[in-house]
Amino acid sequence: MDSIRVTKYNPQYRDTNDVYTREEWTSFSDINKVFQGKLFSLNEYLLVEEKYIKAVKTILKEKNIKNLKIRDLEIYSEDLNLNLKEGDSIGSLNLNEVMKMILRENIWCKLVSDDYFEIHFGYDYYMYFVSNEISNRVIESVEEIEGLFVEKRKSSYIR
Repeated sequence: MDSIRVTKYNPQYRDTNDVYTREEWTSFSDINKVFQGKLFSLNEYLLVEEKYIKAVKTILKEKNIKNLKIRDLEIYSEDLNLNLKEGDSIGSLNLNEVMKMILRENIWCKLVSDDYFEIHFGYDYYMYFVSNEISNRVIESVEEIEGLFVEKRKSSYIR
């Protein structure tokens, strides 16, 4: 089983214990806070969020996966009118919206395919891809997305 971690965090700022040492935003709720002397804006957040969505779509395309299912769904926002439930199939049409809800911490879930491919989302804007095989071509495709970093790391959410 292969697992990679895809994040906005440059690995050169990790210590020997894999702890990220730079002060950076870690969630949607950090918008309008100051990091490294700079105000973190909604526009900056949206640019990074779109890169995460692009990474997922890139991997799905490389692995020829058309649909994902919701597993282990947790709903955190009562304000949203969600029509999501455990086991729902997520196609390319609503993948963007589900990803945004996850990344903005309105919901949490794993996105899984029938042929053992999973996407896990961790705290602090971490994303993991888990599969029987993650080829170098897939990794290289994600690494081409400027501002994202790919590291071979086991997901903490593997059962």
